[in-house]
Amino acid sequence: MKAKKTHYLIFSFILTIIITFCFFSCSPASSAEQLIEESAQGSIEESFIIESGEETSGDVQVYVGLRRSNYGAGKLGDGADEWWVDRAKEYAASLASSIEGLDNVQPVIIQIVSGYNRDGTTNIGFEKPHSYTGPTENITFSPNRRIDHEHSLATYDEHGVKAIIQFEPGNSDVLTNLELAHQALGHHECIIGYGVDAEWYFTRESTDLTGKPVKDEDARKWMEKVLSFDSTYTLFIKHWEPAHTPRSYRHPNLWFLSDCQEFSDLDSLIDNFEFWADSHEGQTVGYQYGYPRDREWWGQMSEPTNEIAQRILSDIPETRYLFWVDFTADEVDFY
Repeated sequence: MKAKKTHYLIFSFILTIIITFCFFSCSPASSAEQLIEESAQGSIEESFIIESGEETSGDVQVYVGLRRSNYGAGKLGDGADEWWVDRAKEYAASLASSIEGLDNVQPVIIQIVSGYNRDGTTNIGFEKPHSYTGPTENITFSPNRRIDHEHSLATYDEHGVKAIIQFEPGNSDVLTNLELAHQALGHHECIIGYGVDAEWYFTRESTDLTGKPVKDEDARKWMEKVLSFDSTYTLFIKHWEPAHTPRSYRHPNLWFLSDCQEFSDLDSLIDNFEFWADSHEGQTVGYQYGYPRDREWWGQMSEPTNEIAQRILSDIPETRYLFWVDFTADEVDFY
């Protein structure tokens, strides 16, 4: 009888682990160029309240906009930069007008300037700066590949849209990526920070091909490098599994971005995003959403861009960054 009870307890423990894993697991966010080619409620009535830190009337409460890459959907070619500017500004204005007390919303675009290659290298979408004389191991350069980043950022400067420069570093040195981007693009006033997509961080060396977890010491070096450019800059580390972000290193200018997808409905998205915030307690968080794999449910909403953002801000007060992904940016309205 005692043996049966022991077996039952062991079975219950294993079952609990399986259920927990299934609930919080998330499919990889297919963001590298080669992989993309293969994979083809109501308004919030309560006032939005900042719960951490002191607020002044001039503070930005939330950054709202879009993710932009040279392999995603959305507008490309002539007039593309203005198209992205308009949608980022429309999204920020629309969200601000729909939530009482949310007055200072800044339009922003995640500008992805490097893409992961299957061989573990990263391809940077601008010319190597003449001023740069350091190493470029595991880095290639292909300027003007569908997006002229210099022209894009100049357009953002002109129209008051902020930009965060993101890398898919692969096996290349992240500090080198940061230095290259700063020397090539750092003169643009629209830039407010940098980001690393950890899914594409030593991906070939990871056991499940979802990137190697970022170590505390590496995150510290990246943060210090970014701050050496400008003490107001921020750094994000992006993944969908908290285990891939630094175990204990934290900094006020470091924030964590989830790109989890493949949810059954909005409630399951919120549950997962809350888990992300809880796993980074005390830190600013942000989210990417609008993936094609979730279109089945968000496509039934009358205003998916606003409805999802409103729910996130209502349920997860640590949120400061919201991005609709480029893969479906031409399918929805942002106003």
